[in-house]
Amino acid sequence: MEQKPEESSSNDFFLDQGKVSLHVNSGVCRFDAKIVCWMEDGTLRCSINSRCPHVNDFAKALGPCDMMAALRMPFSENQVYTIGGMTLKHSTCPVPMAVLKGFEAASGLALKRKVSVDFD
Repeated sequence: MEQKPEESSSNDFFLDQGKVSLHVNSGVCRFDAKIVCWMEDGTLRCSINSRCPHVNDFAKALGPCDMMAALRMPFSENQVYTIGGMTLKHSTCPVPMAVLKGFEAASGLALKRKVSVDFD
């Protein structure tokens, strides 16, 4: 019996990389964060563990995210940054950027490479 090839869906564009873990050293506030990002049925999801109450509010408000919303430019229209702007109290909190990097890697649109900001 001949098998038919499976039909592809729009979700086949993304290469599910499984769970991607990131550690964020937030600096002087000392509220580090552990972020895990993954794809589930073509939707990006993340869990964030932090002692910072504002980062926890950000995590609750973010919920599932469509990849195109996560990549949206300009920054002011990006779902992740918009929610960060409503929940976080410090404009330079690195957690939203880390979530976006995790989303990119989890969907196969970026390599898992170290990103850092260090003062000289």
